[in-house]
Amino acid sequence: MVNLELLNDIKSKLSDGNATSEDCLKLFEIYKQVSSENAGLREELDDMAMLDMDFLGQIIISDENKKFWLKFKEGKVDYGEGNVDNPSLSFTTKMDTFKGILFGTIEISGAHKAGEVSFAGGSEVLMDLQAITSVLNDFLQNI
Repeated sequence: MVNLELLNDIKSKLSDGNATSEDCLKLFEIYKQVSSENAGLREELDDMAMLDMDFLGQIIISDENKKFWLKFKEGKVDYGEGNVDNPSLSFTTKMDTFKGILFGTIEISGAHKAGEVSFAGGSEVLMDLQAITSVLNDFLQNI
């Protein structure tokens, strides 16, 4: 079941852009809950041909010495802290940039051009991360 208190907290952070580093894992948790339980999201992902997308990202936060991983497969999200084996994308940035990307105030491509993001993996996989978070965040605003 989706934790409504957590969902409402995250929705307010998405709308005002006032997120903290702790909110990243909260957002991942909401992604996981909603992707597991909401048929409407599954339909939206299917309409966008995203159900076949298979993404496993290693996220390295250089200024806070933190590592996260985010997995998206068959329309479902999983996540954790620490290292992950064989990611399709390894992504390094500072926490403020990462929060901006996750909460929709910074575009990955712009951050990469500005030197605020480095990555190993294809640029199309980097854009997959942006697409996944964008669709999920838009969906969260409407539930």
